[in-house]
Amino acid sequence: MKINHLFYSIIALVLLSNCAASKINKIVKQGSVVQNEFKVTVPFEYRKGLIILKVSIQNEEYDFILDTGASNVLSKELAEKLNVKTLGSENVTDIHKTSQLINYTKIDDIEIGGINFQHTVAAITDFNSGELACLNADGFIGSNLMRFAIWDFDFKNQLITITDNEQKLNIPTDAIESKMFIGTAASQPSIISYINGDRALNNMIDLGNNGTPHLAHGDFVKQKESNKITKYISGSGYTSIGMYGKGKKKNEYSAKVDEIKIGEHLIKNKIMRVKDGKTNLGISFFKNYRLILNWKARKVKMIKERDTNNTELNHFGFNPNFNGNKVFVDFIYNETQASKVLQLGDQVLEINDIDLTNITDNNKCVFFNNGFVPKETDEITIKVLRNGEKLEFQLKKAMIL
Repeated sequence: MKINHLFYSIIALVLLSNCAASKINKIVKQGSVVQNEFKVTVPFEYRKGLIILKVSIQNEEYDFILDTGASNVLSKELAEKLNVKTLGSENVTDIHKTSQLINYTKIDDIEIGGINFQHTVAAITDFNSGELACLNADGFIGSNLMRFAIWDFDFKNQLITITDNEQKLNIPTDAIESKMFIGTAASQPSIISYINGDRALNNMIDLGNNGTPHLAHGDFVKQKESNKITKYISGSGYTSIGMYGKGKKKNEYSAKVDEIKIGEHLIKNKIMRVKDGKTNLGISFFKNYRLILNWKARKVKMIKERDTNNTELNHFGFNPNFNGNKVFVDFIYNETQASKVLQLGDQVLEINDIDLTNITDNNKCVFFNNGFVPKETDEITIKVLRNGEKLEFQLKKAMIL
């Protein structure tokens, strides 16, 4: 188990989507595909559980993160290299509702597997700060571009087929089918699901979420009060990282959902993080399926390929995180062994004799990508600094939910 960002969604952008009444909603929907009658299959790689695609702009190849929960994004460096023209600026909001004024531009042509997407809009932001720098990416491919084609995700073999006609795909007749609802601004796809029998609206299909599926806080409260959710655990600290850094310290829950229903398909015993806003299903959820997104037909299809995972929460009870060139205890689950010995704000000096006091830009990315603890490790020795005193504790991984 990698504990450095086990409870963190690495990047969650709500780009160009907070201006429902402004002209940006029309601008961000611009674009087209040059080719007709196309079907291509392209490989992708995973970096920190996120999808990385090769794209070509002005005959040069770049690495872009694919994120259905966002619009297109260019790094500032790439925008300068391409000498793009700024069309305007808008306030862009991250998951903590923190806003910054961000420039946006129009990309004349992005080629993916020989398919040319023309005149799509992209935000311009800094890719050299925080954990985003460790992904070595040049931009984001978002739903405002993806909506011009049909996307068929083979997560197991790390392949994406892009086509203009679903008939060109070999889709089984018993595929799970659901209506797609499309976001107002960046065209983010959502579906309706039933959580323990209760209808849950606006479940975003967010392939930029590489972590545990999210359950809307309002739905959690109703189901807890009606005893439909009885297994949950709370904790306190900093539970997610947005585009502009950490949010405020807060209490947060993880819960076991007995049943999620999509169409006629049932998923049993799913661990979900309780979050403000919408229910959100990401890569870890859809990796059990072949996933087909069709904006034109407003359909989502899923073909089950393996049994669902993430049915229990095995954990050391805390999450460490970087703050500058140091590591601190950032989140602690209540009523765990960790909660009895650790405190929020403890500086982590060592975990299993690995020195964490000399974090540099280089080894920070090593820890970010590989984690502080190997996945198979079940017991750790942790040394912390608290109020000038060095303390040492032994912690065992346990099933906490």
